[in-house]
Amino acid sequence: MNVLIHGYNVSDPMTTVGRLQNRLSNTYLFVYGWFGLTSVLLYNEREAKRLKKFLEQNPTSTVYAHSNGCAIAVLAAELGAKIPKLVCINPALKTNYVFPDTIEHVCVVHTKHDRPTKVARFLDKVPFVQLLVPNAWGAMGSDGAEDARAKNFDFTDFLDGHSAFFKYKNMDKCLPKIRQWLASL
Repeated sequence: MNVLIHGYNVSDPMTTVGRLQNRLSNTYLFVYGWFGLTSVLLYNEREAKRLKKFLEQNPTSTVYAHSNGCAIAVLAAELGAKIPKLVCINPALKTNYVFPDTIEHVCVVHTKHDRPTKVARFLDKVPFVQLLVPNAWGAMGSDGAEDARAKNFDFTDFLDGHSAFFKYKNMDKCLPKIRQWLASL
């Protein structure tokens, strides 16, 4: 099964990660509803626990997560959820984040044009303002992952923004490369 997790500030996941349902088979859209910044701070852990329970019943799932959905997925893994394959699309994670061993394989889609994750990195360094930025959030969506276990896909040539992956023409360019890597595992 392919589990799809949307980002924050998304009222309709079908405009982002939900579009993968047209490109992948056997999908489950993990919906947690619209989250603003306060909701992220208050409820990401609750959603990670809910995701962990789902993954325990679907242990061979590949997780495709976008932005804050990546933060929820890795938090679920930190809580013990086993994720055989995690595809992080413009993750709202720090570049130096070390993926837990409960994640077997991970790839990170990034583009230098991802402004929201660059802003998260900047705000995380501003005194007092950093208290409003979730701990996990950083610039991995723009710079990729430093963790040697992660396979980075720099799609700067195709993607001009944080959610640009979900334009159909971009998915058609990028998704085959990701699927080829997943199939090689």
